[in-house]
Amino acid sequence: MIRSVSLAVAAALSSTTAHASTIDFEAQFFDSFGYEKTAFVEDGFRVAIVPTSIFGMFLINDPTKQVGLCGSQGCAANGTTSYYGLNETNISFSRANGGRFSLSSLDAAQTFIGLDRPLTLTLTGTKAGSVVSNTILVGADAAGAFATFTFNDFVDLSSLTITGSSEFPEFALDNVVLNAGAVPEPATWAMMIGGFGVVGGTIRRRRVSPRVSFA
Repeated sequence: MIRSVSLAVAAALSSTTAHASTIDFEAQFFDSFGYEKTAFVEDGFRVAIVPTSIFGMFLINDPTKQVGLCGSQGCAANGTTSYYGLNETNISFSRANGGRFSLSSLDAAQTFIGLDRPLTLTLTGTKAGSVVSNTILVGADAAGAFATFTFNDFVDLSSLTITGSSEFPEFALDNVVLNAGAVPEPATWAMMIGGFGVVGGTIRRRRVSPRVSFA
C-alpha cells in the first residue's frame, strides 16, 4: 500500500518540475519591419508573429532606427531588444517540443509615447479541453516605460497568444517568463496531500507496538 501511494505521489511531484525560460528577444536582430508571418525558436520555445490585417507589422530591436515609426516623442524603450507590434499583429508562444508550459510574468508597454490613451492586451491560453483568457491594461500615463505583469492562471498550456485591442493594437513586449513543464492543477495537489496523509498514517500505525495481555 505504502509503495503504491508513494509511487503516485512521486509521479505527481515529478510532473511539477518546471524550467523557467525568459524570452527576451536578445538573440533576434530584426532591425526592420514586415508584413508576413515569421517565427523563431528561443530557449526551447517557438515564437510566432502574425499580422492580423494588411497593415500588420512587427519589429524586434530598436524602433527609433526606423524613420517615421515612432512619432515625435519616440517609442517606449527599456534599453534592450524588445518586440514591438507596430500595427495589427499578434504574438504566440508554444513549446518547441510540443510540451506543456505556464506563464509567470511579462513586461509590456505602449509602442508610441504621447498618444494619451491606454493599452489593452488580451492573453489567450489554450490547454487540454479549455481556453483561459485574461486582459491587462497599461495606463496612458505609463506609456513611456515597460511595466511588469504577473500571472497565476496560465498553467498547463499548449499555446499562448497575445493580441492588442482593436482600437489600439500597438504594443511592446519583453522578458516573457515561461515555465516548461506542467504546473499541477488543484486536483493534483489534493491527490498529493492525500497521498502524504495515507503514507504518514500508515507509518504511525506500524510504529505502535501491539499490546498483549495475559489473563
